[in-house]
Amino acid sequence: MERRTPRSRVHAAGSRFGYVWVALALVLVAAGMRLVGVVAGTNVMTGLPENRTTVGAALVDTSSQAATGIGLAVTGTILAALFTGDISATNWTAHQAAAFQTGVTVAGFAMTVAAALLVAVGMTRARSARQAR
Repeated sequence: MERRTPRSRVHAAGSRFGYVWVALALVLVAAGMRLVGVVAGTNVMTGLPENRTTVGAALVDTSSQAATGIGLAVTGTILAALFTGDISATNWTAHQAAAFQTGVTVAGFAMTVAAALLVAVGMTRARSARQAR
C-alpha cells in the first residue's frame, strides 16, 4: 500500500472533486473573465469621443487592476479568518485541511455573490439609461 506524504494528503483533501475538475473550472473562469473583460473594454471605448480613448483605456486597465486587488484581498482575508495554523507547513491536520477547504469555498462563494451584485447593478443602470433616452 502506498504511503501518502503529508503534502499529498493536503492536496487530496483540498479538492472534493480532484485536480482535473479544479483545473477545468479555473480554465473556464479565466476564459469567461477574458471574454467579459474584452466586451466591457470595447463598450467603454465605443462610448467615448475619439479624443478621450486614451483616458478610457487607462480607466479600463485601472479598474481591472483594482478589481483584481480587491478580489485577492477579500479572498485572502476570508481564508485567513477561517484557517488556523501555518499555511506553509508540510503536515496539516485533518482539521486544518477541512478549514482550508471551507475557507476556499466561502471565499469563492463570497466573490461570486459580489460579482452577481455588480452585474445586477450594471444591468439596472443600463436599463434606466436606455429608458431615459
